[in-house]
Amino acid sequence: MRKGYVLIYTLIIIAAISILSIALLTNTTAYVRNNALEIEKNNAYLSSQKLLQLSLAYIKPYFSGTSGITLSWTSANVNQNIEWWNRFKNYMISQSDGDYWQNFFNRINEQRYFDLSTLSGFTEDSSDISGSSIVLPIAASYQANGRPYSAFLVSRAISGKIEAYSVAVVAVDFLNKYAYFTEKETRPGGQTIYFISKEVIDGPMRSNDIIHISGNPRFKSTVEVKGVDIQSGNPIFDDPFSPKILTQQDIESYRMSMIASNYSSDLNALVKNPVDFVNSTIESGINLNLRTIIRDGKRLTPVRLIVEFKSAQGQGNDQFMKVYVEYQDKSDNKVKTDSLFTLKPRPSEDGYHMVIHGQDAREWLGLQGSGNDETRNVNFNGVLKSNLTIALRNHTNSDKPMYVDGKYTIYSEQDVEIYDHIVYEDFRDLFPHNRIDNIVVNQELVEQMRNTERSDFLNIVANNSVIIKDKQRNMKINASIYAFNGSFEVQNYDEGSPNGQLTIFGSLMQNYRGPVGTFSGDTTVSGYYKNYIYDNKILEGISIISGTPAKKGEILVLTLRGVY
Repeated sequence: MRKGYVLIYTLIIIAAISILSIALLTNTTAYVRNNALEIEKNNAYLSSQKLLQLSLAYIKPYFSGTSGITLSWTSANVNQNIEWWNRFKNYMISQSDGDYWQNFFNRINEQRYFDLSTLSGFTEDSSDISGSSIVLPIAASYQANGRPYSAFLVSRAISGKIEAYSVAVVAVDFLNKYAYFTEKETRPGGQTIYFISKEVIDGPMRSNDIIHISGNPRFKSTVEVKGVDIQSGNPIFDDPFSPKILTQQDIESYRMSMIASNYSSDLNALVKNPVDFVNSTIESGINLNLRTIIRDGKRLTPVRLIVEFKSAQGQGNDQFMKVYVEYQDKSDNKVKTDSLFTLKPRPSEDGYHMVIHGQDAREWLGLQGSGNDETRNVNFNGVLKSNLTIALRNHTNSDKPMYVDGKYTIYSEQDVEIYDHIVYEDFRDLFPHNRIDNIVVNQELVEQMRNTERSDFLNIVANNSVIIKDKQRNMKINASIYAFNGSFEVQNYDEGSPNGQLTIFGSLMQNYRGPVGTFSGDTTVSGYYKNYIYDNKILEGISIISGTPAKKGEILVLTLRGVY
């Protein structure tokens, strides 16, 4: 081979090696750069998560149960004061679930925020993290006193040129996070109550006691209990990690008595006596602390309140909520009834109309005036509190269902009695008044209820017990039910023929298990078999309403998410 060719071949080989070396170097540089970028991303994300956890610990003491979140909010536009806010929103909206976050940000009040750096000790404890945290109230959760029940926490961290965000939707730790919560499974006197075949608990469940099984009940979500006593049958637990056995420390941290002892006094901040209520310029509830009055020389002693929601159209009065007082006339010892007032939203504007039903009502309420019915504009937050037992009953159309249109908390310092079906107005088409007794709620109907867009919610709260007094066929109650010192039960549960299915759509909390029926094997002998369905909208943070019982100093984390 000629020397010239050798030189050419050598140059070609050298050039190829050079190109290969450059390619390898370029790829190696890119790999190192990408690897460094991934490390920065991971560091930023982990730092944002660490900052989020620290932030949760710092804001936890400001979650004050029924009194709401007591942070000292800055009243200013968050985007004008937090330079990264819009950048963060764009990051969230650009993700695969961006439509969800776009709609979510419409519920955030961007005119109020809280910067955690203003809390004593927070800056020092987070000094090893380059970043910051802010909290914004969720606008749909305001109380009458302006304090939100739920909020949006955002923690931002920086590593190199990368910024990462970790977020949480947080709420006051409301008791209705469970579909079913019981302190004691055994009634006073030692009576044991069982979960039996055909019964369904469709939602998170907790009991601070040992639950008793006789048959094949189905538990479709998480189950937290002190223990399980299976007398017979095979209970079905859909959640693979259930039942979770609670420790004594778990139980002591979440006692019904802890919540009950604070509730009545906490609720006083949300209600006013009738005179102050009708003159209030801010939203408030009504405290009906009724006492004996003298009328025409006769002593009239109040026995109970009657609260009536809407009837089916064409089937009775279409008021949103009408309140009566049932009283005993000492002159003849007869029980009589006076109508007190009707509440309904004002057409095309915020607030309510309150129709005061004449002079007899004014005497009970302590209001000035004279003549027949009088209509006043009032600012009602949905809370009704009374020292009397409260009967939820269709007074004007006995045994017909009532439809709850709006958001209400009904609280009795004694008992709450239920006489008729109570259904959300948004479900009216699913449960028409002329067929409701014969409708058995199956899974298809449950899905229709859960998928219905709605805004109706009801809390039924009793210091003692919540009692079904009149056994409607296939009874339906749409509400979160709380029986602080007693139970949820059916009067005369062990008498008569079976009444079919008892459906609660919402949640149930009670101090001890109350009986709703009797059984033999898999057969209901009297009363009802249970169908308890959790209202998932409770965990969206928008269904939290004024007066919902809650635990102070605790946070319920509804959503966690990270983005960078």
